[in-house]
Amino acid sequence: MSNGYAPNGFTNSLKEVPSSEPEWAKHVNTAKRKIRSELSQSDWQKYKFASDRAADFEKLAAAGDSPPGGVARETHGQLSIQEFWDKYERRNIPCIISGIPIGEAWPASSNWGWSQFFERFGNSGFKVGKDDNQSAVRIRGDHFEEYMKVQDDDSPVYLFDNQFKGDKESLLQDYSVPSYFPDDYMALLPDDRPPYRWVGVGPKRSGTIMHQDPLCTSAWNTLLAGRKLWLLLPPETSRKMAKASDVMTKEDDDEAINHFLDLLPRKRAKYDNSFDPVICVQYPGDTIYVPLNWWHCVVNLDDTIAVTQNYCGRHNFADVWRSARKERPCWSHRWLRAIEKAMPEVAAEARRMNAEDNFDMMKLLERNKERKKKQQERRDQRALRAARSRCKSNGSKVLDEEAWWKQRRAQAKEDSGDSTASTSSSSSAESDDSSSEEGGK
Repeated sequence: MSNGYAPNGFTNSLKEVPSSEPEWAKHVNTAKRKIRSELSQSDWQKYKFASDRAADFEKLAAAGDSPPGGVARETHGQLSIQEFWDKYERRNIPCIISGIPIGEAWPASSNWGWSQFFERFGNSGFKVGKDDNQSAVRIRGDHFEEYMKVQDDDSPVYLFDNQFKGDKESLLQDYSVPSYFPDDYMALLPDDRPPYRWVGVGPKRSGTIMHQDPLCTSAWNTLLAGRKLWLLLPPETSRKMAKASDVMTKEDDDEAINHFLDLLPRKRAKYDNSFDPVICVQYPGDTIYVPLNWWHCVVNLDDTIAVTQNYCGRHNFADVWRSARKERPCWSHRWLRAIEKAMPEVAAEARRMNAEDNFDMMKLLERNKERKKKQQERRDQRALRAARSRCKSNGSKVLDEEAWWKQRRAQAKEDSGDSTASTSSSSSAESDDSSSEEGGK
């Protein structure tokens, strides 16, 4: 590997899973069917990125930054917070800061190694995507570890979880928000806020589709193991150009690896000088800052472990407020009340923007409540019809609807705080519009 990178301990060998599936494979394959119901098991390897086209991927992994210096690199301790604000955050320019985990004494620097991580969380369930009903799909840590050792999928299942509960709550003690990102205005509603922090364990070739982060939030992503390749496009880039929708065919997918290996060359050929992407490699110990509304697509060059958070602060509040009041009017109404109590000057700025834009929050709030109610009713009825159908096909004549509704409401409560960027989507999906990771990096 270039740049002195040491392999992380997983072989990524292309071993065949025995015909008699081990327990972990059964659970992983079940999860894969839920995440990508349109794919057969063999479709997960149809582009042959781990076999016939492995050399293409390795060439991509060896390419490095393009153009060189396209993303500025700074060092923890040599860049002050004020300098970061003035050079990058105020100007909405991405950068990479090395050395934060060690410089700020993160326990994760030593105890998020592969063996330690899965030894601690082998019995914990981690989110790896959503099913067709938008419910979270989870895999046990030890099952995911075994999958990582042998997987040969084009774009593997990606562990990307924002639920720090139970034994996973200890993950929050292993890292702290880097000193360069002291603002977190959304934390004024600690138990009632959009998803904003994730731990990610990404196998080689997995990644996050091209997207912009939700609600105009900015983000930081710190890598503890492995390397990531980032494709960045400025906010003014058109959606069609960013998503490559005009160069895709019916045979294409929009997974991160597809974007880098197939769609990116086509975009360069089509747009010539008008298309100017920035590509950079993130190494262990690097923290990348992704400003609001920057398009980004990320592929894992190795098996990786990372932590990421989205945030709203002094330099992006205006954009976040204007986005949140429209996309999440109910939540924004509660957020404004919390801001008024803790930061009255910021609340006054929010109200000034509302008046300037002639924005009626209460009118939108009522309209949104009614829309969400009808939307949920339609979803519930579709799910109920499907449950009745499954019940009949399994030989039962009557569905216990009281028990079904109880389970349905419990699942809705759990999922209400579990929306992230899609890390495994079909080419026709637009899952990053309002709920992304997500997002997922």
